[in-house]
Amino acid sequence: MRIQLKAVIALGTLGFVAACSSSPPEPTSPLAGAGGEAGGGAPATNAGSGGAPASSGGGSAGTLAETGGASGSMSGTSSGGGASGGGAAGASAAPTNFTCNEYLGLLTTNEWYSQGFESDGVDGTKWQLKYHHYGYVGTWADPNSPFWSDTGDSFTLTQGSSIQSPCAMSSAAPDRLVFAALDWEMLTEDAWVTALEAALATFKAKYPSLRWVELMTMIRCPGNQMCNPNANYGPGANMTASRQDCYVPPYEDSALAKVASLHPDFVSVGPKVEALACRMPIDGAHLSVESNQHAAQVIATYYAAHP
Repeated sequence: MRIQLKAVIALGTLGFVAACSSSPPEPTSPLAGAGGEAGGGAPATNAGSGGAPASSGGGSAGTLAETGGASGSMSGTSSGGGASGGGAAGASAAPTNFTCNEYLGLLTTNEWYSQGFESDGVDGTKWQLKYHHYGYVGTWADPNSPFWSDTGDSFTLTQGSSIQSPCAMSSAAPDRLVFAALDWEMLTEDAWVTALEAALATFKAKYPSLRWVELMTMIRCPGNQMCNPNANYGPGANMTASRQDCYVPPYEDSALAKVASLHPDFVSVGPKVEALACRMPIDGAHLSVESNQHAAQVIATYYAAHP
């Protein structure tokens, strides 16, 4: 199947999630109506252990090119649903033994975080999560975004959301932030770099206590091959679940690496994690329960080794 995705530059958004807690957050329901990042929704069924049934676009900056079958995995990405690529090129050794780690992100972040992350090997008392349904890069980069409020409904655009499973110590002043960078509208490396730099400035202002920031992409499709045959990145995609997918374009990976290289004493790139299989039926970038549980285990294993 050949897939063509429209290429248009749009303001992007980065999602970053904090993780610290003594009791894990409530799991996100996988039932119909849970919806994509924009709404919608369908029951999740794991499609088995096979790869994604669609071709991947290896687009250049500014374009998700039409292609008939890209490589099964991207450089730095492990196959088989594992994690790889931790650390950023040019980054100096990150500090360790953080008091409070916050995972900052959006709905898809909570979907795997709530599936056992804090009980899969990390010290749950040192992790917390802050997420908003629509927590894209641009919204977290905005210091005046209502999403920064610690009260409200995480599904409401004009409200904030509370910290999930707060750290036992320094919950209001985390010293490491893991940012789930997600956006389906930015289509060039430059757009991503600009948005990420703005987000970093906001993070420093919101949390002067930060010693380190780690940038992560969403959980990728198996082999980073497209799962959604109707995926169509570009303006409007952030609010349209049917246009979304778990495929991570190469310009996004290169942007994260570039930003990390510009801040070697403060920023690194987190692990690249893949889903076990495409969710069936497809529901944008949402994964099956099995893939979310697997992602929680893989990411917890990584951070248990990098406390």
